[in-house]
Amino acid sequence: MPKNRDYTNLRRTPSSMAWLIRTRAVHQGRLDQLLKLQSKLTQQMAVIESELAAIDAVIPFHEVKVDPSSIAGVQPRSKRLVPHGQMTKVVIRCLKDAKGRAIHTEEVAQFFAREVGVDLGQYGAAAMNIRVRTRLKVLCNEGLVRRHHIGATGSATGSWSLVLDQSEDLDIAP
Repeated sequence: MPKNRDYTNLRRTPSSMAWLIRTRAVHQGRLDQLLKLQSKLTQQMAVIESELAAIDAVIPFHEVKVDPSSIAGVQPRSKRLVPHGQMTKVVIRCLKDAKGRAIHTEEVAQFFAREVGVDLGQYGAAAMNIRVRTRLKVLCNEGLVRRHHIGATGSATGSWSLVLDQSEDLDIAP
């Protein structure tokens, strides 16, 4: 990485010029990053446009007549992390193992990630915490889980426990 003196040819660059050089370097880095992204997006857009043109060419041949330009676009859903119901099973198993002790959301999320084999470095611990917290809220509303914190805690962590009087009735294998 070049030093400020490489640009100014001075032993000591004045602080105001150093700030200008640093600010320009940051802006140039952002622009370079966006230009790189733009070239990738342009290629992806060309592929998708050609696929749309092919689909639009086939639609008029169907017996049911539909104007292809009238079809509204939708955002595709991301792939499920685990099959339907597995998150609930693992979360309840984690809370059962705690034997009535309140557990923080992060602990439940880490337990879940270990059990299903999710790499938190790749997926992101914050994203995992959000998914697990959302599931815990639903289970709390259903009366299966007890909340040990006050409502929306913002960035603070919440703690949860299994409702003990219903834990025997759950048909979930540990």
